[in-house]
Amino acid sequence: MRDGRLLTGYRSDNGVGRMEKREIGELEPYLEKRNGFSWLPQNDTDYYVSEAVHANLKYSQHERDVVNIPDYLLWSIGNFFLFFIFGIICIILSVRVREHKRTLDYDKTLKISKRAFAMNIFSTVSGIAFLVTMLALLINKSSTSF
Repeated sequence: MRDGRLLTGYRSDNGVGRMEKREIGELEPYLEKRNGFSWLPQNDTDYYVSEAVHANLKYSQHERDVVNIPDYLLWSIGNFFLFFIFGIICIILSVRVREHKRTLDYDKTLKISKRAFAMNIFSTVSGIAFLVTMLALLINKSSTSF
């Protein structure tokens, strides 16, 4: 407060400055047209409407976040053919991720998606190691038969 007048902070394109409260009221229609300063308190503002809009935007953002969580189903199907036992577990986890995506449960979907990712990595590495080991044993056995 300076000289008994209430000062309010504002932002401009050039940076942050100070403006008297009566000046804000005069400039508010201009500022609103520039898509800024909607946070300024007004006597006739209905806060419920803005909170409802914010909640809807938050919900739609949350819904988009859940949809963007990967389920790794194609990788799981590939692991099914590479290493049958772990491939089944990967497919089950991937299907569970898809089920939780439909219910929009962000936390569980993300948790199961991370498990599916880790299981797919483990299954791929162990499947390739198993395949290489079996080929090495087959080559070793066939070379000693001659």
